[in-house]
Amino acid sequence: MSGEPVVIQFNWEDPVTGESQYASRQLPVAIGRETSKMPTQLENQPVSHLELIHQQVSRCHAVISMTNRQLYLSDKSANGTFLNGRPIQKNGQIFKPKDTIRIGPFKLTAMIINTTDANSTELNREYSHLAKSEMATAEPNAILGWLIGGGILLLMGIGLWLGGQALLNRARPTLDDPAESSLNLSNMEIGALEIPTKP
Repeated sequence: MSGEPVVIQFNWEDPVTGESQYASRQLPVAIGRETSKMPTQLENQPVSHLELIHQQVSRCHAVISMTNRQLYLSDKSANGTFLNGRPIQKNGQIFKPKDTIRIGPFKLTAMIINTTDANSTELNREYSHLAKSEMATAEPNAILGWLIGGGILLLMGIGLWLGGQALLNRARPTLDDPAESSLNLSNMEIGALEIPTKP
């Protein structure tokens, strides 16, 4: 690898939630399930870590580096690493940006986002675990938002139903009590009918 830092961006879909995820790391990058089991140095270069939490992902599953200005993928796993649907060899394989890398249930693409931009933000390797924590905090916040929104909609629905019932009760015609009605036949006096006769 040359002396210039190379940053690549990983894009993938979470296999459980289906949400799009992304993370940027400086090469070389170790990908696996446990940061503590991933290498910290590769050819005198500090190694960035990308943690993918799933039982099908090995503790240290794969390493991406740059060799002769080309991206190089090495498999370190028990289950194998796949490039565009085909297993890669244990000694590694060159790949291109936008190729699909499958690690366990994760399908990732990796693309170079900078090599010489002097104004780009320097990656802090102490925070290389943020991809995992960003996913962990986003999910509870999303659930809380759905719960609050659902509660508000439920209260609005109950309020509309009660308001509609009150309006219908007011608009409904009422019948007078038969005892007080002017049409009540029981209160009428019935007398004899007089029929006039001619003399």
